[in-house]
Amino acid sequence: MSIDGLTCAVPAALVVACCECGNVTSAPVEVRYIERQSGPGFPLYACPGCAPSLVPGPHHNDAICER
Repeated sequence: MSIDGLTCAVPAALVVACCECGNVTSAPVEVRYIERQSGPGFPLYACPGCAPSLVPGPHHNDAICER
């Protein structure tokens, strides 16, 4: 391992707007994942204050059962 491997830049934090209150947070909590017909889906995030009051929806790694 080289010294460059130990001193690399810290990756940027994920900064998003809360889907409930609209406040910008750098500590987002994924509360649901929106599937789309064409293209990849996208996650919805909430701030740590709003996340406990929201009902969690499906996440991108949840199995979808079709019957």
